[in-house]
Amino acid sequence: MTSVRMLATTTGAALVLALSGAARPATAVPAATQQDCDRATAAAEQAARDYDQLKKELQDLVAAGGHPDASQRQALADADVARSTAAAQAERICDSV
Repeated sequence: MTSVRMLATTTGAALVLALSGAARPATAVPAATQQDCDRATAAAEQAARDYDQLKKELQDLVAAGGHPDASQRQALADADVARSTAAAQAERICDSV
């Protein structure tokens, strides 16, 4: 009997929370401006330059007979993610202008 009561209470609480969230008005997201697009594009271009520079440094290291260590390979992977993220964000912002 206790488990049925707990189930009913949990279900009721979930229903109340769901309905209270639906009753709230949606918050307005400010519209992006051309200036926002320009800043996002500049950030994406900088991230791409950073990635390209790091990649070239590692290629030069390999060409000289060296081997990138784990931290250098991770830094390149992180720069690749930053580049992709910045490009996607710039595209999202600029598409909304």
